[in-house]
Amino acid sequence: MSDVALRIVREFDDRMPIHHKAIEKKKVQRKIKTPKEGRPLIRSKTYIKMKRDGSKAELQNLPVRPTTPKYLKDNFDYDKSSSSEENASDDDKDKKPKKPLDISQRVYLAACERGGIPPRRRVLKGLIEESLDICNLTLVCEDIRALSLALTTNMCVCSVNLSGNNIGRDGVECLVQALDENTTISEVNLSNTSIGLYEISLLTELLSENLRITSFEAAGNNLDDDCAKCFAEALKFNRKLKKLNLSHNSFQECGGQVLAKILETNDSILDLDMSWNHIRLIGAVAWGDTIYKNEELRHLNLSWNGFGDDGAAALGEALEENKSLHSLDLSNNRIGFEGCKAFAKALNVNTSLQSLALSQNPITTQGATGLLVAINENEESKLNHLTLEGIQVTRDTDDITEEIRGHIEDFELRHGGYVISPDTLAFKPVVKPEKKCKSSKS
Repeated sequence: MSDVALRIVREFDDRMPIHHKAIEKKKVQRKIKTPKEGRPLIRSKTYIKMKRDGSKAELQNLPVRPTTPKYLKDNFDYDKSSSSEENASDDDKDKKPKKPLDISQRVYLAACERGGIPPRRRVLKGLIEESLDICNLTLVCEDIRALSLALTTNMCVCSVNLSGNNIGRDGVECLVQALDENTTISEVNLSNTSIGLYEISLLTELLSENLRITSFEAAGNNLDDDCAKCFAEALKFNRKLKKLNLSHNSFQECGGQVLAKILETNDSILDLDMSWNHIRLIGAVAWGDTIYKNEELRHLNLSWNGFGDDGAAALGEALEENKSLHSLDLSNNRIGFEGCKAFAKALNVNTSLQSLALSQNPITTQGATGLLVAINENEESKLNHLTLEGIQVTRDTDDITEEIRGHIEDFELRHGGYVISPDTLAFKPVVKPEKKCKSSKS
């Protein structure tokens, strides 16, 4: 090759692109450098784990016995003393065998499958417990139908709480049939289930015949006076019902009067809740006769009605003779000072009442003081809870309360705070009619 050609080749090598030179360098095999003295050799985590976590067989130079595959465990017999059982995880050992389903659970699952609805876990679990609490579960008529079929064969459930579900007319019909055939359920809660007169007529007919149910709740269903007549008719025959909750409904004077009249002779109900209704005037006065004649009622809640001073006077007069009532709640009933005086007179002689609530009533500070004075003067009084929330009192009540605790150690007073001076009562003057003088005829 001539000098000119050699020079051209050298110039071409100098002008070669950089990436071409990099490719040529990669082809060159590099020598693996040993680690320098004092510098540790870096190994991968996988390599270290493989070296540290060797099996016992590898450490002892013993042959490793193969474990039994899972599909063989499930389908074939195998030696339980083998290494597969010894190396089983703790989770498998702690697992308990599943209990067989109860007959009512199987009936419920079959009914759900037949009706094309998904089974509810709370319902399935509650069928083997004493209390079946499935409130606010958005159950519909189809769910109630499947549940009713399960309850006909159930022997575990004693209490059913279906409050807050839209049961519907067909659901109530199925439930009534199930309760008629069931032999263990004694408590039923159908509050806030949007039931009306037709559903109440079915349920009260059941109550008049079924003597196993001891507690029934139907609060918050906007029941009217016609429904009250259905309950009154059922209570004529039922002598096993102990608790009845009809609060947050729309019973008025007629409904309150009908229920009060039938309870005068009822000797089974111990706990009655009629709060948050519209019982006023004649209906309120009728409850005075109930307390006077009934000798079995223990707890009565008549709060958030409209008894007024007339109803309070009737109740106070009845409490003077009553010897069975333990607690009475008359909160927010428009009871004023005159009605409070009737209760003070009753507390002066009553020996059975243990709790009295007159919260949110305009009884004034002097009315509150009068109640405490009456309790203090009655040495045989058993009243240990007086609730006057929302009603202000004076500091003099503290001294009277301490005197009461001399013969009632656990006496407790709740009120709405202190004021410096008592309320000033303004009484309307009684205007006497003017006598007309006979004028002489002119």
